[in-house]
Amino acid sequence: MTTEATPLKGNNNKRNNMIVVEMIHVKKSFGENQVLCDINLVINKGENLVILGKSGTGKSVLIKCIVGLDILDDGKLVILGKNISELNDKELMVIRRKIGFLFQSGALYDSMTVRENLEFPLRRQLITIPKEKMDMLIKEALEDVGLAETIDLSPSELSGGMRKRLGLARTLILKPEIMLYDEPTTGLDPITSKEISSLILEVQKKYNTSSIIITHDINCAKLTADRIIVLKDGICAAEGSYSDLKNSTDAWIQAFFE
Repeated sequence: MTTEATPLKGNNNKRNNMIVVEMIHVKKSFGENQVLCDINLVINKGENLVILGKSGTGKSVLIKCIVGLDILDDGKLVILGKNISELNDKELMVIRRKIGFLFQSGALYDSMTVRENLEFPLRRQLITIPKEKMDMLIKEALEDVGLAETIDLSPSELSGGMRKRLGLARTLILKPEIMLYDEPTTGLDPITSKEISSLILEVQKKYNTSSIIITHDINCAKLTADRIIVLKDGICAAEGSYSDLKNSTDAWIQAFFE
């Protein structure tokens, strides 16, 4: 299998082939621990890219580099046609507003109501926004994830699956072009996990988002992936469709699908 990502082949007729994220020879270390050794990948417009790999292989570090939570040691990161290393702080903020990050925990504020959790990113990013527009965006975001009736509840009153959906609503409210999902189904029962996976597909269809989905959940990968990359030893060691990888004769790759 190739170690470098290539554009979608199977369903390009349904998608714009524009590359929205490109990582070229990306490296990242923490002290003497080199986590990303030589990452080369692309994400196409409207594509769901799933990244698999054992714990500690750098999956979460990879998407933290994209959103700017971790800084590259070496290599090139291009987002929406912009070389990130060449941008000033103002230009970086413009790019980062176009990226939504759904944290594994949901990163919700339990001291706030559902409404207030959704108001927070709007007030932070848009500074001033008419109340009518804010109410409309909040209503739309909650309806998108099936939580319209929870608007006055606190996150502590919601189930694990509902909290995941609320975290997604809070991310979607700013209409990001790129979505980063960090273990979106972790800790959920199989039925709720399937609901979250289906919701990821609905978001992709409605907003034409380009997404990276980090997961250990092979069923989530099967449902959501247009393409899968498997990380090993800090590189993209295998790539293909779900079917391609599931039918691989490589025992190491097969282990992910057992």
